[in-house]
Amino acid sequence: MNHVFVDMENVHQVDATLIGTKSVSFTLLLGANQTKLDAGLVEKLMEHAAAVQLIRLTANGKNALDFILSYYLGRQVLADPTAYFHIVSRDQGYDPLIEHLRARHVHARRHDDFSTLTFSYKPRETPAAVKVEPVGAEDVLSLVLARLRKNLSNRPKKTTTLLSHLKSLLGKDATEADAAGLLAKLCQAGHIRIGDKDAITYLV
Repeated sequence: MNHVFVDMENVHQVDATLIGTKSVSFTLLLGANQTKLDAGLVEKLMEHAAAVQLIRLTANGKNALDFILSYYLGRQVLADPTAYFHIVSRDQGYDPLIEHLRARHVHARRHDDFSTLTFSYKPRETPAAVKVEPVGAEDVLSLVLARLRKNLSNRPKKTTTLLSHLKSLLGKDATEADAAGLLAKLCQAGHIRIGDKDAITYLV
């Protein structure tokens, strides 16, 4: 995403053809005494209102617009820190701000006018695939035993509920057969005993 902030007190000509460009937002800042805009620009702003913010200062003051622009730029950096930020202004007073942002790994640049404004696009990073190491049977058994020992007062009392519990512990890809195999291992190892009416007796 690219965010463009235009100092309209300093740059009076806006390249309206860029407004509406995909993945680009514009914030146009006007001084308190700026009361007129080109009709063609206004039409373009209305056509792409969702991508444009028009801010007009209500009071004059030395460097007032510079401070207001920096405020809106800072808010956008917080909201979208991996985006690209552009200030269109001939005012070199913005350069320390640009250097400050770059030192903090924020993509920022000042342009004297729209002729040097180009947009960069950074593909959205997708999380790297998580490498899952195979878990041995003994590790699974140890995990199950640890869970059963931890919840002494809330362990399944019947075979059917224990099978369901074991299946959930094995993960979403586990099958009924996987759970049954684990139940058999618990029995063979002497950790549980299945009695009358499928009642479970725990020996762990």
